[in-house]
Amino acid sequence: MAKWLPPMVLIILVPTTNLENDDGSCRRHLSVLNWPQITCTNVDNSFFQHFVASPNRTHWIKCTNCSLNVIDERTFNFLKNNVSYVELQASRIRTLKRLAFNKLFLLKYLNLRKNDIDYLEPKCFTGIKRLLHLDLSFNFLKILTNNIFSDMSNLDILNLNYNQLFYIQPYAFAGLVNLKYLYINHNDLKKLEDKMFRYLPNLKILYLEHNSIVEIHQNAFFNLKNLNFLYLNNNSINFLVQYNFKPLTSLIDLQLRLNNLTEIQVSSFNGLSNLRTLHLSNNNISIVKPYGFVGLDSLKVLDLVRNKFVLIDFSYFDKMENLEVLWLNNNSISTFEISYKSEVQNSLVILDLSFNNLSMFNYKLLYSKMPNIKEVVLEKNSMNCDFFTNMYNFLQDKNVTLCVSSHCNFNETVVYIDDICSEVYVTSTDHVYNSTDFSTDCSTNFFGSTVFMFIALSLALFC
Repeated sequence: MAKWLPPMVLIILVPTTNLENDDGSCRRHLSVLNWPQITCTNVDNSFFQHFVASPNRTHWIKCTNCSLNVIDERTFNFLKNNVSYVELQASRIRTLKRLAFNKLFLLKYLNLRKNDIDYLEPKCFTGIKRLLHLDLSFNFLKILTNNIFSDMSNLDILNLNYNQLFYIQPYAFAGLVNLKYLYINHNDLKKLEDKMFRYLPNLKILYLEHNSIVEIHQNAFFNLKNLNFLYLNNNSINFLVQYNFKPLTSLIDLQLRLNNLTEIQVSSFNGLSNLRTLHLSNNNISIVKPYGFVGLDSLKVLDLVRNKFVLIDFSYFDKMENLEVLWLNNNSISTFEISYKSEVQNSLVILDLSFNNLSMFNYKLLYSKMPNIKEVVLEKNSMNCDFFTNMYNFLQDKNVTLCVSSHCNFNETVVYIDDICSEVYVTSTDHVYNSTDFSTDCSTNFFGSTVFMFIALSLALFC
């Protein structure tokens, strides 16, 4: 008879981390998206290595006030999981090692902002091919090395704001073929290198504000044929070469506010055939070279506020057949030249010349060059009463509102006219009163003298 032996059971004791630790370090709840979430507080980088809180049923892991220091391939060693959102904000992370997140193969959102990361080890993002959003803002990155994002073909948003980036290697963005939004604000870039964005053919929005950019290579924007919005505000750009933006055939909005531009070169914006708004305010521009704005066939808004213009020639804006709004306020314009040869701007609706030094200009000729104008703003210039009131009456007859503020209120204009003409009216009125008194006195004296002479003549005849 066979002898039956009881089955042997091997029990291996492995240190584990429970969902609810004695110190209450983790808790399960619903995320803002109503998904299962585990939030852990005050844990270190070894904590998740022995994590048994059923991550396969969890979509979201969040770490608050943690001390993770180094993330490597053992940190999130989950064999099976459905984790798609990981938030490690302000977790004192210094280094991302090779394959740091490769076990999180369903990951779509990774937040690493406000850490101490100054270097990304090669292949640290390998294995997370489904990632859509990567936030590395508020770290200490100085260089982006080649192929660092090469395994992220589905990435949609990359946030690199508030780092210390001064150099981006030529192949740093390789692999990001579906990236739509790229944020590199508040870094230390000084030059946009040749073809540095070549691997971003589907990019829609590019933010490069608050850097130290001085120079833009002629081919810096090569292959950005789908870019719609480019923001270069708050840099030190002092020169634009011809055809600088030519590859950006889909660009709608270009912003170059608060730079050091002094003049608009020939064909600086040529090729931007779909551009709708161009913002050049707060530069030092005083000159527009011939054909400086050529190629802006679809432009609707041109912002030249707070520059150094003393003279404006209306011919600067030739060939802008769709221009609707022209902002020239807060310059030092004392001369507004309008030639009979200048092209007619049929589309222009708003012209703002406020806060300049204009005393007069040929407003009748100007109106003939912009026959569909609706508002002309002339607040704070040097125009006298007669000129301003004549212009006001002329434009009013043409159904054009002459404004003295950005609000363009009719009553404000009337009050303004009263103010600038008050002294003239007072002087004129005093003069009329004095003339009237004098004529009255004269007629009275003449009448008295006539009576006296008539009496004297009568006495002489009768005597």
